[in-house]
Amino acid sequence: MSILHISTTTIYMFRIPYANTLKLDVKNRKVLCLPVLNKGTDTMKLPHIIKFLENIAPPELADESDIGRIGLILDRKNEVNHIATSLDVTEHVLLEAAQSGADLLVAHHTPIYEPVNRLSKTLADTLKIALDNEISIYVMHTNYDRAQGGINDVLAGLLGLHHTRTIDMGRIGDNDPTNTEGLARLTAQRLDTHVQYAGDHMVESVMVLGGSGFRREYIEMAIDAGADALVSGELRHDVIPYSKDISLIDATHYATENPAMRTLAGRLPVESVFIDSKPQVRVIVQQNSSGSHDLPDLPDS
Repeated sequence: MSILHISTTTIYMFRIPYANTLKLDVKNRKVLCLPVLNKGTDTMKLPHIIKFLENIAPPELADESDIGRIGLILDRKNEVNHIATSLDVTEHVLLEAAQSGADLLVAHHTPIYEPVNRLSKTLADTLKIALDNEISIYVMHTNYDRAQGGINDVLAGLLGLHHTRTIDMGRIGDNDPTNTEGLARLTAQRLDTHVQYAGDHMVESVMVLGGSGFRREYIEMAIDAGADALVSGELRHDVIPYSKDISLIDATHYATENPAMRTLAGRLPVESVFIDSKPQVRVIVQQNSSGSHDLPDLPDS
Protein backbone atom coordinates (compact mmCIF):
# COMPACT_ATOMS: atom_id res chain seq x y z
CA MET A 1 0.00 0.00 0.00
CA SER A 2 1.25 3.48 -0.83
CA ILE A 3 -0.02 6.81 0.45
CA LEU A 4 -0.64 9.93 -1.63
CA HIS A 5 -1.28 13.34 -0.08
CA ILE A 6 -3.41 15.74 -2.11
CA SER A 7 -4.40 19.04 -0.49
CA THR A 8 -5.95 18.19 2.91
CA THR A 9 -6.96 14.68 1.92
CA THR A 10 -5.03 11.47 2.46
CA ILE A 11 -5.58 8.81 -0.18
CA TYR A 12 -4.55 5.24 0.60
CA MET A 13 -3.65 3.25 -2.51
CA PHE A 14 -4.23 -0.49 -2.82
CA ARG A 15 -2.46 -2.26 -5.71
CA ILE A 16 -2.56 0.82 -7.91
CA PRO A 17 0.31 1.36 -10.40
CA TYR A 18 0.56 4.94 -11.61
CA ALA A 19 2.14 5.78 -14.94
CA ASN A 20 1.88 9.52 -14.54
CA THR A 21 0.23 12.25 -12.50
CA LEU A 22 -3.27 13.24 -13.47
CA LYS A 23 -4.18 16.80 -14.28
CA LEU A 24 -7.05 18.24 -12.25
CA ASP A 25 -9.26 21.04 -13.58
CA VAL A 26 -10.57 22.29 -10.22
CA LYS A 27 -12.51 25.21 -11.67
CA ASN A 28 -14.62 22.99 -13.95
CA ARG A 29 -14.62 20.05 -11.51
CA LYS A 30 -13.27 17.67 -14.14
CA VAL A 31 -10.25 15.44 -14.48
CA LEU A 32 -8.19 15.78 -17.63
CA CYS A 33 -5.89 13.26 -19.30
CA LEU A 34 -7.42 10.20 -17.63
CA PRO A 35 -5.64 7.79 -20.05
CA VAL A 36 -2.30 8.44 -18.31
CA LEU A 37 -3.49 6.31 -15.39
CA ASN A 38 -2.41 2.67 -15.62
CA LYS A 39 -5.49 0.94 -14.26
CA GLY A 40 -4.13 -2.56 -14.58
CA THR A 41 -5.88 -5.45 -16.38
CA ASP A 42 -8.71 -6.36 -13.98
CA THR A 43 -12.14 -5.26 -15.18
CA MET A 44 -15.57 -6.28 -13.90
CA LYS A 45 -19.06 -5.49 -15.06
CA LEU A 46 -20.92 -3.21 -12.66
CA PRO A 47 -23.62 -5.83 -11.84
CA HIS A 48 -20.86 -8.27 -10.82
CA ILE A 49 -19.31 -5.67 -8.51
CA ILE A 50 -22.74 -4.99 -6.98
CA LYS A 51 -23.21 -8.69 -6.29
CA PHE A 52 -19.79 -8.74 -4.60
CA LEU A 53 -20.72 -5.73 -2.45
CA GLU A 54 -24.07 -7.29 -1.53
CA ASN A 55 -22.24 -10.37 -0.29
CA ILE A 56 -20.18 -8.11 2.00
CA ALA A 57 -23.20 -6.12 3.25
CA PRO A 58 -26.49 -7.84 2.34
CA PRO A 59 -29.19 -5.21 1.71
CA GLU A 60 -31.68 -7.15 3.85
CA LEU A 61 -29.61 -6.25 6.93
CA ALA A 62 -30.46 -2.56 6.50
CA ASP A 63 -32.94 -0.65 8.66
CA GLU A 64 -36.37 -0.10 7.15
CA SER A 65 -35.54 3.60 6.99
CA ASP A 66 -32.75 2.80 4.52
CA ILE A 67 -35.06 1.25 1.93
CA GLY A 68 -34.51 3.14 -1.32
CA ARG A 69 -31.47 4.92 0.11
CA ILE A 70 -28.81 2.22 -0.30
CA GLY A 71 -27.42 0.29 -3.23
CA LEU A 72 -26.65 1.77 -6.63
CA ILE A 73 -27.92 5.34 -6.38
CA LEU A 74 -26.12 6.63 -9.50
CA ASP A 75 -25.82 4.16 -12.37
CA ARG A 76 -23.48 5.01 -15.24
CA LYS A 77 -23.73 1.40 -16.56
CA ASN A 78 -19.96 1.38 -16.83
CA GLU A 79 -17.34 -1.31 -16.53
CA VAL A 80 -15.32 -1.08 -13.35
CA ASN A 81 -11.53 -1.04 -13.42
CA HIS A 82 -11.01 0.98 -10.28
CA ILE A 83 -13.06 1.68 -7.15
CA ALA A 84 -12.84 4.46 -4.55
CA THR A 85 -14.27 4.12 -1.04
CA SER A 86 -15.09 6.94 1.35
CA LEU A 87 -17.44 7.65 4.24
CA ASP A 88 -19.26 10.52 2.50
CA VAL A 89 -20.09 11.64 -1.03
CA THR A 90 -18.86 15.23 -1.28
CA GLU A 91 -17.49 17.42 -4.05
CA HIS A 92 -14.01 17.01 -2.60
CA VAL A 93 -14.26 13.21 -2.38
CA LEU A 94 -15.57 12.93 -5.94
CA LEU A 95 -12.79 15.15 -7.28
CA GLU A 96 -10.22 12.92 -5.60
CA ALA A 97 -12.02 9.80 -6.82
CA ALA A 98 -11.95 11.16 -10.35
CA GLN A 99 -8.26 12.00 -10.04
CA SER A 100 -7.55 8.42 -8.99
CA GLY A 101 -9.38 7.14 -12.07
CA ALA A 102 -12.28 5.58 -10.18
CA ASP A 103 -15.28 4.24 -12.12
CA LEU A 104 -17.24 3.59 -8.92
CA LEU A 105 -17.43 5.32 -5.53
CA VAL A 106 -18.62 3.16 -2.63
CA ALA A 107 -19.77 5.29 0.31
CA HIS A 108 -21.43 4.77 3.68
CA HIS A 109 -23.67 7.85 3.64
CA THR A 110 -25.92 8.62 0.70
CA PRO A 111 -25.85 12.15 -0.73
CA ILE A 112 -29.59 11.83 -1.49
CA TYR A 113 -31.42 11.03 1.74
CA GLU A 114 -34.87 12.42 0.96
CA PRO A 115 -36.84 12.12 -2.29
CA VAL A 116 -35.66 14.85 -4.66
CA ASN A 117 -38.14 17.33 -6.12
CA ARG A 118 -35.54 20.01 -6.69
CA LEU A 119 -31.74 20.04 -6.73
CA SER A 120 -29.85 22.43 -4.47
CA LYS A 121 -26.67 23.92 -5.91
CA THR A 122 -24.58 21.83 -3.50
CA LEU A 123 -26.17 18.54 -4.56
CA ALA A 124 -26.15 19.51 -8.23
CA ASP A 125 -22.45 20.45 -8.10
CA THR A 126 -21.64 17.19 -6.34
CA LEU A 127 -23.51 14.96 -8.78
CA LYS A 128 -22.14 16.89 -11.78
CA ILE A 129 -18.62 15.78 -10.87
CA ALA A 130 -19.72 12.14 -10.89
CA LEU A 131 -21.60 12.54 -14.16
CA ASP A 132 -18.79 14.44 -15.90
CA ASN A 133 -16.27 11.78 -14.89
CA GLU A 134 -18.44 8.69 -15.41
CA ILE A 135 -18.42 7.63 -11.74
CA SER A 136 -21.23 5.42 -10.49
CA ILE A 137 -22.12 5.67 -6.78
CA TYR A 138 -23.02 2.78 -4.49
CA VAL A 139 -24.11 3.18 -0.85
CA MET A 140 -23.95 0.63 2.00
CA HIS A 141 -25.28 2.11 5.25
CA THR A 142 -26.96 0.28 8.13
CA ASN A 143 -26.48 -3.00 6.28
CA TYR A 144 -22.71 -2.42 6.54
CA ASP A 145 -23.14 -1.44 10.21
CA ARG A 146 -24.60 -4.88 10.92
CA ALA A 147 -22.53 -6.95 8.49
CA GLN A 148 -19.73 -9.22 9.61
CA GLY A 149 -16.48 -7.38 9.03
CA GLY A 150 -18.40 -4.11 8.76
CA ILE A 151 -18.46 -0.82 10.66
CA ASN A 152 -18.80 -2.19 14.18
CA ASP A 153 -16.59 -5.25 13.81
CA VAL A 154 -13.76 -3.02 12.59
CA LEU A 155 -14.36 -0.55 15.43
CA ALA A 156 -14.36 -3.33 18.04
CA GLY A 157 -11.14 -4.70 16.59
CA LEU A 158 -9.41 -1.33 16.70
CA LEU A 159 -10.27 -0.98 20.39
CA GLY A 160 -8.90 -4.44 21.11
CA LEU A 161 -12.18 -5.98 22.26
CA HIS A 162 -12.32 -9.75 22.54
CA HIS A 163 -15.09 -12.32 22.99
CA THR A 164 -17.25 -9.94 20.97
CA ARG A 165 -20.88 -10.64 20.20
CA THR A 166 -23.55 -8.89 18.18
CA ILE A 167 -26.15 -6.74 19.90
CA ASP A 168 -28.57 -5.26 17.36
CA MET A 169 -26.24 -3.49 14.93
CA GLY A 170 -23.54 -2.88 17.58
CA ARG A 171 -20.92 -5.13 19.11
CA ILE A 172 -20.11 -5.79 22.76
CA GLY A 173 -16.90 -7.32 24.02
CA ASP A 174 -14.39 -7.55 26.82
CA ASN A 175 -11.44 -5.19 27.18
CA ASP A 176 -8.36 -5.09 29.35
CA PRO A 177 -9.68 -3.60 32.61
CA THR A 178 -9.20 0.15 32.87
CA ASN A 179 -11.02 3.23 34.07
CA THR A 180 -13.11 5.50 31.84
CA GLU A 181 -10.33 7.98 31.25
CA GLY A 182 -8.00 5.16 30.25
CA LEU A 183 -10.49 3.84 27.71
CA ALA A 184 -11.14 7.36 26.41
CA ARG A 185 -7.41 7.91 25.88
CA LEU A 186 -7.04 4.54 24.15
CA THR A 187 -9.99 5.36 21.90
CA ALA A 188 -8.52 8.74 20.97
CA GLN A 189 -5.18 7.13 20.13
CA ARG A 190 -6.56 4.16 18.17
CA LEU A 191 -9.02 6.25 16.15
CA ASP A 192 -6.75 9.30 15.83
CA THR A 193 -9.46 11.66 17.03
CA HIS A 194 -10.45 13.91 19.90
CA VAL A 195 -12.95 12.44 22.34
CA GLN A 196 -15.29 13.69 25.03
CA TYR A 197 -16.72 11.48 27.70
CA ALA A 198 -19.07 11.35 30.66
CA GLY A 199 -19.01 8.90 33.54
CA ASP A 200 -16.33 7.48 35.83
CA HIS A 201 -16.43 3.69 36.07
CA MET A 202 -14.09 0.73 35.96
CA VAL A 203 -14.48 -0.72 32.48
CA GLU A 204 -14.22 -4.40 31.61
CA SER A 205 -16.95 -4.65 28.98
CA VAL A 206 -17.53 -2.21 26.12
CA MET A 207 -20.28 -1.77 23.57
CA VAL A 208 -19.38 -0.04 20.31
CA LEU A 209 -21.83 1.50 17.88
CA GLY A 210 -20.30 3.49 15.05
CA GLY A 211 -21.91 6.75 13.99
CA SER A 212 -24.67 8.33 16.06
CA GLY A 213 -25.38 5.80 18.80
CA PHE A 214 -26.16 7.85 21.89
CA ARG A 215 -29.89 7.24 21.79
CA ARG A 216 -31.77 6.12 24.86
CA GLU A 217 -32.67 2.74 23.36
CA TYR A 218 -29.04 1.93 22.55
CA ILE A 219 -27.72 3.12 25.92
CA GLU A 220 -30.32 1.07 27.77
CA MET A 221 -29.48 -1.90 25.54
CA ALA A 222 -25.80 -1.54 26.49
CA ILE A 223 -26.65 -1.33 30.21
CA ASP A 224 -28.93 -4.38 30.00
CA ALA A 225 -26.15 -6.31 28.23
CA GLY A 226 -23.73 -5.56 31.07
CA ALA A 227 -21.50 -3.05 29.28
CA ASP A 228 -19.51 -0.64 31.46
CA ALA A 229 -19.00 1.81 28.58
CA LEU A 230 -20.52 2.74 25.23
CA VAL A 231 -18.27 4.13 22.48
CA SER A 232 -20.09 5.96 19.70
CA GLY A 233 -20.45 9.47 18.26
CA GLU A 234 -22.59 12.59 18.70
CA LEU A 235 -23.08 12.57 22.47
CA ARG A 236 -26.33 14.34 23.30
CA HIS A 237 -27.00 16.45 26.38
CA ASP A 238 -30.25 14.71 27.24
CA VAL A 239 -28.58 11.29 27.70
CA ILE A 240 -25.67 12.40 29.88
CA PRO A 241 -27.56 11.44 33.10
CA TYR A 242 -27.10 7.81 32.03
CA SER A 243 -23.39 8.28 32.77
CA LYS A 244 -24.08 7.44 36.42
CA ASP A 245 -24.67 3.85 35.22
CA ILE A 246 -22.45 3.56 32.15
CA SER A 247 -19.54 5.57 30.74
CA LEU A 248 -20.33 7.38 27.48
CA ILE A 249 -17.35 7.98 25.18
CA ASP A 250 -17.92 10.19 22.14
CA ALA A 251 -15.24 9.56 19.50
CA THR A 252 -17.13 11.43 16.74
CA HIS A 253 -19.38 10.08 14.04
CA TYR A 254 -16.63 10.21 11.42
CA ALA A 255 -13.86 8.49 13.38
CA THR A 256 -16.04 5.61 14.58
CA GLU A 257 -17.22 4.73 11.04
CA ASN A 258 -14.38 5.80 8.77
CA PRO A 259 -11.94 2.93 9.52
CA ALA A 260 -14.30 0.33 8.04
CA MET A 261 -14.39 2.19 4.74
CA ARG A 262 -10.58 2.01 4.67
CA THR A 263 -10.78 -1.72 5.39
CA LEU A 264 -13.36 -2.17 2.63
CA ALA A 265 -10.94 -0.85 0.01
CA GLY A 266 -8.61 -3.74 0.76
CA ARG A 267 -11.40 -6.32 0.30
CA LEU A 268 -12.51 -5.38 -3.21
CA PRO A 269 -11.79 -7.51 -6.30
CA VAL A 270 -10.34 -4.73 -8.47
CA GLU A 271 -7.80 -1.99 -7.83
CA SER A 272 -9.14 0.30 -5.14
CA VAL A 273 -8.40 3.51 -3.30
CA PHE A 274 -9.61 4.79 0.08
CA ILE A 275 -10.22 8.55 0.33
CA ASP A 276 -9.89 9.92 3.85
CA SER A 277 -11.55 13.33 3.94
CA LYS A 278 -11.80 14.25 7.60
CA PRO A 279 -14.24 17.07 8.43
CA GLN A 280 -12.39 20.26 9.30
CA VAL A 281 -13.80 20.93 12.76
CA ARG A 282 -11.92 23.11 15.24
CA VAL A 283 -12.26 22.57 18.98
CA ILE A 284 -11.47 25.08 21.75
CA VAL A 285 -11.07 23.50 25.19
CA GLN A 286 -11.38 25.58 28.36
CA GLN A 287 -9.50 24.03 31.28
CA ASN A 288 -10.71 24.41 34.84
CA SER A 289 -8.40 25.22 37.72
CA SER A 290 -7.43 21.57 38.19
CA GLY A 291 -6.41 21.27 34.56
CA SER A 292 -9.13 18.77 33.69
CA HIS A 293 -12.12 19.02 31.39
CA ASP A 294 -14.66 17.07 33.43
CA LEU A 295 -18.35 17.67 32.79
CA PRO A 296 -20.25 18.98 35.83
CA ASP A 297 -22.39 16.62 37.85
CA LEU A 298 -25.95 16.58 36.64
CA PRO A 299 -29.07 15.94 38.73
CA ASP A 300 -30.88 12.66 38.21
CA SER A 301 -33.58 12.89 35.58
